[in-house]
Formats: sequence, structure tokens, C-alpha cells
Amino acid sequence: MLNHLRHGSGPPLVLQHGFLGGAGYWIPHMATFGRHFDVIAPDLPGFAGSGHLAAPETVEGFAAALLNLLDELDIERTTLLGHSMGSMISLQIALDHPDRIERLVLYGSACTGNLPKRFETTQTSIARIRELGIEACADHIVPTWFVDGESAPYFKLCRDAGQGADAEGAVRALSALSRWDVGNRLGEIHRPVLVICGDRDRSTAPDQSYRLWQGIAGSELCVVPGCAHNVHLERPELFSSVVLDFLLKR
Repeated sequence: MLNHLRHGSGPPLVLQHGFLGGAGYWIPHMATFGRHFDVIAPDLPGFAGSGHLAAPETVEGFAAALLNLLDELDIERTTLLGHSMGSMISLQIALDHPDRIERLVLYGSACTGNLPKRFETTQTSIARIRELGIEACADHIVPTWFVDGESAPYFKLCRDAGQGADAEGAVRALSALSRWDVGNRLGEIHRPVLVICGDRDRSTAPDQSYRLWQGIAGSELCVVPGCAHNVHLERPELFSSVVLDFLLKR
């Protein structure tokens, strides 16, 4: 079973971290969301507390791992809030298993792993992992998720949450993302969807979120000014307010 945090009661809400993240970076939101939902925050295989588990070689494989966890927890249908790579996995589940999804929050997201405006190319990140190791790579990447870099109040929490990642698993994840593209399938999504991004995101540039919003009928878009890739840790109160407003709509 994937390592995971769990808190609260109510309908299930899964918080899925992104590349080099971990369940722990959702801790500032667990209590707030837990007042309304049974909140589950898993560590993906190859990352953080699930770093000992072999990472899949495809986004579909990561999606299957998350669905297996839901099956083990006897959760048939859930709302998914995915961040970055976690949002791409969530989008894949919504496309292939729409019956398992109640609502969808795509945060710092994209419908393709081809990200020409990313702070560095995927291949550069892969080379960095292989040459310098996973920790050195994380030391380079995580500061780019915050407008204020390492001086951001939640930087250390975020960096610590990703501890335990497996180097080969991280390479597999980046390779999987580089081959992934579901842009021609966005019209298949027929669930309530909220798209969130920071206007200074250097990982998944805002134009990726605009594409999702334009491609998914009826979806909502929230662009947060003055934030990079980690809106949930840069403007946590605003983030939780926007998310809950969407999730609690009748």
C-alpha cells in the first residue's frame, strides 16, 4: 500500500503531490479540508514515504497505483486535487475512469508533459539527477516553485516533504511525463473541474492552465497573482478558500 496521510471525515478528497513532492506538503491544509472531507494524501511510488516502491514507467501506471490505493481503502468514488505531476495523473484517471471521479481540481497543471516554458528541460533535469544525485536535483528544483525561493516561509516544509525520493524513480517519472499528452481528449471530461495556477509559475506556465480551461467544458479558472508553482504554500489561506468554495458548491 502507498504511504499516505489521512485526516477528517466526510466524502473522500485525495490530495496528490507532484514531482519531488510528498504528502507532507499538504499538512497546512489537512485540518481545514478535514472539517468537510475524509482527506487522503498519498506518496506516489518512488517518492517520499513510498520511495521504496518501484515507480511506474507511464503516467497510466502512476494512475493505476493511485486507483489501487483507493481500492485498498474501499473508496469507490472521490474528488481528486492534483498538483503538477499529480494533476496529470488525476487527469488521466478522470479520462480513463470517469466513474471514479466526483470533482477534479487541476493545480499547476497541463495536459502534456511537453513544457517549453519550464525553467529547464526535462532532459536537463534527468541529466542533473544522474550526474549529481536526487538530493542535489531537489535542492536546485524546489526553490523554483516559490517566488521567494528558499526564503519562502514554507520552503523547508516543502523540501522536507519530498525526502526519500528514489533517483531512478524520479527519472522514470520525468521520462513518463515527457511522453504524455492528452490534449486531444479534454473534451471527454464531463465532471466539475477547477483549474488553479500561479501567474509566475516556472514549471507549468499559465498558458497550460488556460489550455485546460478552454478545453474542458464548464471548467473554472483561478490565476493567483504573485505566486509561482506552489500556490498552496505561498498563499495557503487563499488557496484553501478557493478550493473549498469550489468543492462545497451544490
